[in-house]
Amino acid sequence: MAADRAQHVAEVVRPALEAGRPVVSDRFSGSTLAYQGYGRGLDLGDLAWLSGWAAEGLEPDVVFLLDVDQEVAAARRCRPRDRIEAAGDTFHQRVVAGYHALAAADPDRWVVVDGSGTVDEVAARVWSAYEAWAAGAG
Repeated sequence: MAADRAQHVAEVVRPALEAGRPVVSDRFSGSTLAYQGYGRGLDLGDLAWLSGWAAEGLEPDVVFLLDVDQEVAAARRCRPRDRIEAAGDTFHQRVVAGYHALAAADPDRWVVVDGSGTVDEVAARVWSAYEAWAAGAG
């Protein structure tokens, strides 16, 4: 995970930012903390340090947490399930709790968005949340 993140930051993210382009990513350090820390019970401090090192200290300006209840999440999981998806309900409950703890600890960066509904409905909510965040970020 750390090697992949380091390579991604060095080859994709940092050059894009240096060129003045925005970067949108579907997972970053928050996912590591939620899945490996809260979900698997690894030390959050160690994971945060490793993620920060791999990303050269880079952190997203804003994180959108798409929040859905367990039934919706289960219905959206791939078939056949991969190793993470097959980890069980208790694991996924810890991950969800972890995401919510991360969002609560950093509300200026994390924005929780209702992820239920159609792709277009969720996209509209994310865009609206981004506009509200951007209006207050300056």
